[in-house]
Amino acid sequence: MIAESVATAVITVIIGVAVYALSQIVSKFVIEPIHKQDEIRGEISHSLAFYANVYGNPGSSTSKHSEATDKFREQACLLASKTRLIRKYGFFSAIGLVPCAQNVQKACGNLIGLSNCINKTGSSTQNVQWAEEIRKLLRI
Repeated sequence: MIAESVATAVITVIIGVAVYALSQIVSKFVIEPIHKQDEIRGEISHSLAFYANVYGNPGSSTSKHSEATDKFREQACLLASKTRLIRKYGFFSAIGLVPCAQNVQKACGNLIGLSNCINKTGSSTQNVQWAEEIRKLLRI
């Protein structure tokens, strides 16, 4: 009788530890990387709205233009790096948890393009198109 109680307690502890370990693995290798990508997508959404007056009126060399240039370039790099952290990306993309890899790559290119053209006179139409495409590609 006591042996059965001890065996039950040991099995319960082993199962509890296994469930905890599995949940930590899923959290660290699946949930956190996807959450980090979601955070940068949110920051990009914010920047596209916040700097709309800047990329919509390119050609000036104000501190806001310089700030926006650096911000979009940084966010393109962060988006690419956070996306690389997500293991089995194709699976998560197929079930709709994350944007497809090709769309992320295009969005990064558009962010770099936007960054490059903020100070170019006459590129407002292209800049606005890039911003809209980034929103669609990243589903923001």
